Amino acid sequence: MKIGILTDSTCDLGPDLLERYGIEMVPLVINFSEEEVYRDKLDITNQEFFTKLVQAEKLPTTSQPAIGWFVDKYKEMAESYDAIISIHLAESLSGTCHSARMAANQVEDVRIEVIDSASASMGIGFQVLLARKLAEEGLEFEEIVERVKEMQKNLKIFFTVNDLSYLEKGGRIGKASAFLGSILNFYPILNISEKNGEILPIEKIRGKKKIVKRMLELAKEEIENLEEVTLGFLHGSDLEYFDLFRRELLDYLEEKNISYSEKTDWISSVIGCHTGPTVYGVVLFKGVKLDL
Repeated sequence: MKIGILTDSTCDLGPDLLERYGIEMVPLVINFSEEEVYRDKLDITNQEFFTKLVQAEKLPTTSQPAIGWFVDKYKEMAESYDAIISIHLAESLSGTCHSARMAANQVEDVRIEVIDSASASMGIGFQVLLARKLAEEGLEFEEIVERVKEMQKNLKIFFTVNDLSYLEKGGRIGKASAFLGSILNFYPILNISEKNGEILPIEKIRGKKKIVKRMLELAKEEIENLEEVTLGFLHGSDLEYFDLFRRELLDYLEEKNISYSEKTDWISSVIGCHTGPTVYGVVLFKGVKLDL
């Protein structure tokens, strides 16, 4: 059985990895105004997006891919594949999975399994790469789906922002809203739940350097006893504290002789709409070393 893999533009894998592994993608949509509508990754790059974001008078909105886009993509893929595994942004954050399922019900020529990644950014991307790896190893369709869902519990995501205004306006932060407020120089450390993709609060820290220190401590606790790990370092347009965080975490991996692969990239523009340009963080795929 020839198995195709489909994801969406929030996976943050980049065109190079998507092309290398033959992974298909549908874009989410970014709306700066009724006249300024962009397909994520296709009509606007992440760097262009963050430049526009800081200049925008009004916070842009996002929307899931149209059902018709999924229908067209599934039909196109059906010409080359016997089955499709479709992995997308957490249902707690977006209606993308719903659109994918609605579309899958309209396509009869190919078997389709839509998976809620319960994650975001490279938390989706790493599941996509795992699915492709397992398909190349010859695993059966059902086993690949089961393995991907099982491995979701091995994902851990920590991130922070130095500007709370975007999170306050964005309305996608669930229980983490309790962390927001006007207390001077306090910043949140947030986690995306590996159970359902909900954004959860971890701690509120005073001072940007202390945020870096605490994020490092949390990441080290997750990986200190591992033999191997895949890391996704993600950032917006503010790199000062991100660079420090990334360098120190990689130094720790070298010191502990933990085998790893890593990818560093801009965070998805769609996610950036809700976090703002100062976002940075890391995705840890524990016990797995993917070929990046």
